[in-house]
Amino acid sequence: MRIESAVQADQSAILQLEQTIFDDMALPIYDELSVEDVQQAMALAVAKSEKSRYHFSRAVVAKSDDNEVLGVLFGFPDSEEEQVDHAFQSILADKFSYHRWMFEDAEAFSNEWYIDSIVVTSAARGQGIGTQLLKYVEAKAKRDGQKVLGLNVDNVNPRARKLYESLGFSAVGALTLENHHYTHLQKSI
Repeated sequence: MRIESAVQADQSAILQLEQTIFDDMALPIYDELSVEDVQQAMALAVAKSEKSRYHFSRAVVAKSDDNEVLGVLFGFPDSEEEQVDHAFQSILADKFSYHRWMFEDAEAFSNEWYIDSIVVTSAARGQGIGTQLLKYVEAKAKRDGQKVLGLNVDNVNPRARKLYESLGFSAVGALTLENHHYTHLQKSI
């Protein structure tokens, strides 16, 4: 297994893997659009703009020896949060007549490199892949001059919180996103 920056050939697999998180979040968009519609909008958004939240250039992946994506971590500097969903929202409005923001609330805290999401395939969980993705992105962010990593952990996911705290993250705040309560964690790097 190896950890590396995602490439364009990974885009479809990482969008599908990201759907795992969306399913857990029970987002209101799914009251009006199908999973297939949202996936299509995401694919069109990343094709339209590399500034999109889920563009492969914002991802680090774990791959098996046969090149299968086993996990993905998406992130970006907090200063980019305002623009990451513009292409996606434009496509939702123009193609699917959906005029609400999928992610209405700010997630990143100021002056941090924000870890938007991290997900591992169900078959690969428990193998340390999440830890390896986090360590890789920490080193990358540090090389890029970042001083703080930040992320949100769902309060109903104590296993994930325990992992983050074991890697040096600590709670600095709380927020609610789409009726889910999260703790915001940060780590100085």
